[in-house]
Amino acid sequence: MPRHKPALILFCLGLLVLGAFPSRQSALPENKSLRSQRHHRDVFSTDEPETTVRPLLENDPCLSHYCPSGRDCKLRANTPVCECSKKCIPHHSICASDGMVYPSHCHMHSTACTVRKRLIQMDASFCQKSEKTERDWISEKIPESKPFEDHKSRNDSSRISATGLSNVQSVLVLPSLKSGDLSNLLNEIEDHYYGRDECSMQEYEVMKDNLLLYNHAKLMSENQSKDYLLSMMFSHYDKNNDEHLEKFELDQVSAEDQDLVNVINLTSGCSLASMIEFDDTDKDAKLSINEFSVAMSKLYSVSVVSLDKALEVNQVSARLGDNVELHCAVTGSPIPPVLWRRHGQDLAILDQEDVKVYGDGSLYLTKVQLQHAGNYTCSAQRNPHVVQTHILTVHTLPEVNVMPKIQSKKPGEDAQMFCHVSGEPFPQVKWLKNDEELKIDENSKKYQIIGNGTSLKIRKIDFADTGAYMCEATNVGGLTRDISSLVVQDQPTPQSSVDEEHRFFAFHDWGICVYEPTTCRLHHMIEGTDIIPGTQEYVCGGRGTSCSWGRAVAISNRYIYASQPTLDRILIVSTVQMAVVDVVGTDKVPVELGKVLHLDQLWLLSWREGNDTGIKTVQVIRDAGQKRKHHTVHPEPIDGQFDMVKELFLPSSFQEISHYTYKYGYVTHSNQRGLYKLDLENLRYTRSVDLTPYNCVPEEIQFSALYGFVFMECKEPVTRKPTGQLVLDYLTDAVISTSATLFGRPYISPDSRKLVTFDRTPTGSTLIVQEIKVHGLEFLFDVKTTLNISDITFYPSQTTHSYDLYASGQNKEDLLFVNLNTGKVEIITGVGIASTTSTWNNPARPITTAGRFGAFLASPSNHALFIINGQSRTVNCEISAVAKPSQIVWITQIYH
Repeated sequence: MPRHKPALILFCLGLLVLGAFPSRQSALPENKSLRSQRHHRDVFSTDEPETTVRPLLENDPCLSHYCPSGRDCKLRANTPVCECSKKCIPHHSICASDGMVYPSHCHMHSTACTVRKRLIQMDASFCQKSEKTERDWISEKIPESKPFEDHKSRNDSSRISATGLSNVQSVLVLPSLKSGDLSNLLNEIEDHYYGRDECSMQEYEVMKDNLLLYNHAKLMSENQSKDYLLSMMFSHYDKNNDEHLEKFELDQVSAEDQDLVNVINLTSGCSLASMIEFDDTDKDAKLSINEFSVAMSKLYSVSVVSLDKALEVNQVSARLGDNVELHCAVTGSPIPPVLWRRHGQDLAILDQEDVKVYGDGSLYLTKVQLQHAGNYTCSAQRNPHVVQTHILTVHTLPEVNVMPKIQSKKPGEDAQMFCHVSGEPFPQVKWLKNDEELKIDENSKKYQIIGNGTSLKIRKIDFADTGAYMCEATNVGGLTRDISSLVVQDQPTPQSSVDEEHRFFAFHDWGICVYEPTTCRLHHMIEGTDIIPGTQEYVCGGRGTSCSWGRAVAISNRYIYASQPTLDRILIVSTVQMAVVDVVGTDKVPVELGKVLHLDQLWLLSWREGNDTGIKTVQVIRDAGQKRKHHTVHPEPIDGQFDMVKELFLPSSFQEISHYTYKYGYVTHSNQRGLYKLDLENLRYTRSVDLTPYNCVPEEIQFSALYGFVFMECKEPVTRKPTGQLVLDYLTDAVISTSATLFGRPYISPDSRKLVTFDRTPTGSTLIVQEIKVHGLEFLFDVKTTLNISDITFYPSQTTHSYDLYASGQNKEDLLFVNLNTGKVEIITGVGIASTTSTWNNPARPITTAGRFGAFLASPSNHALFIINGQSRTVNCEISAVAKPSQIVWITQIYH
């Protein structure tokens, strides 16, 4: 049944025709057809000349013809027809559900009618991010509306210019009205004529839904039934305690509770008093408790939900690779549909094979990885106030590696063995001998354990010290051991040891050199004039031609892939044969290389131009570590094009937890605030990530194996001005946190425990060191130095099962060492001058480490290679006569 409308508007308009101004107390003669019907008349219709007035006739068919909001009654062949309103009076600025701010309700409903889209009024905060203002809307929608072009607000009548007022008077023929009177009258007309929308049955039902949800959150603090809630609501509304609800009581409740009004305003035209219009079954203009209960019991789309307080937080633990099923304890009658979220993202629409929400309300995680750890919340879809939180922790079996595996010593010598442990949570570490734990105290002169078990020293060994020494790591995931055997004999046999040997390949202008770091001896050289087997091509393209290297990476210690941008190809170097064994043609100007070891892939980003300014292409070499003929393939194109990529970001190839696998990488487009998520195995893009609200064009991205964090360095498009650091959830791509004042490139240690952000300053460099925790980042310390840092690498710590940092400088002959646990800083001097030229965005002074148990680092200067002993923090040797070395690749080989 339609709502009764005040008759004041018709009376005012009738008197306007006669040139009189009615008082607000004037009464309209009883006319039931006018009182009961919605009357939409286009008084200021542009279909008629401005100087004419259309009289109000009692036999006008439009007086008894109902038109919904946003439509006006028109006579077509003397038949009333509802058409979209063509002109409205600017009045209250309102926010609509399309994000636009409209000058009045009439404007909003007229637009909804024109575009055939439902629009409702929203809270003003909903439109705060809208780029169009009310003035923009008026200029776009009603440029022809000259009589009202300066009338923007009901509270600013002074904006009606003399011309505008003259035009209004000529239309209405009101010679006696003043500006203020006209403004007040127009405001009243808008209030009664356009400002009130029809409360339809559908909107009324939605209003009651919202009313239930609001009162459940406000009035109930314990697990109570829906009947209890209804009795609480009725008692709260019954102001005079006469066991009936009347209009003045419901209006009083609304006047006292602005939050309630905001909830009701979500439905157009309805009010709390609408309950009497719709559900007063005995027509006595008030609601009894029975009528109120029946009205609210009709709702089936929402249930009043509850949750046992003891179940509000559910702790769940799982081992890496397990399947996990989570059930929501939120209940209701009827049983409500459940919504699962993580960092605010709806998991049902995530569209990932490892995260599924089923119809029974359960959440199923398949083969959980460390990225799945964190909080999952569930709630009823229509009631977000009752929430259960599931805290999932994912643990791993510890990994233990010792070195050397076997060693032979003479009696009286000292023996030392090293152990490196990883796992989540970090394990407890201890040393054993022949399954017996070593008893070590402060007065022990025989054994010394360094740090938290990183090394075991045995002093002045004798024959009784022969045995199996075990490094043992234990956490909730289980127990793991690795054995280092010690043999004590009068004449040790050198061949009886098993150890790692580290070598490095140096790529320079003349070719490729292979060195042994301990003695700094040249082991082998591949010259630029060597012929590639099976071809007639030279290693560097031709005689007398200098080599130009983009990037070089090792795959499974079997092959090294090196890009040659000027030759549009990649060379494959065998680390066993120490020779170039294959060449792979690529797109133009291949530069950047990345590897995904668990998928045995090599990823390539080709610049297509001689500088890093254009858009690039992505290619992949599958089975990169296999002995076969290799070729490239393109991933699935974006919008049918291969050449839309600006940068490619892949997870780090060296992670402590070896059985942790990444499924996705990211690519960016030139100057776009956002990312495309890339399925690495299937070579296709899964979805886009919009970073527009954060003004973020990702410059650099680092992935943390622990807790699934993704750290981004953000810059503005075009200007490249830094906008801070952003933390993303790898599972859902939801933004977890932002830091608008943390500038610089992020680096993550191989154990994913430390984040180092490096920022260049006018006076040098700054390093901000933070610890990665399950809840986010925790600041540790920062380092400010005058050294203009060129490159950063992580080196295994000697005192903990973690990593320290080395940084090279490009303006001084220095290296910087930072103990990431204590903050201790040292400078290593005398390492030569950095190269004066840097090609293909390579660091002017790269620095690399030999690996987990490697003692050395390598850093090229302008015409030499410097080998640094990371344990003693001294220069081990200088290798001269090397022409502009640019790429260093370490290879670890096991010899028996």
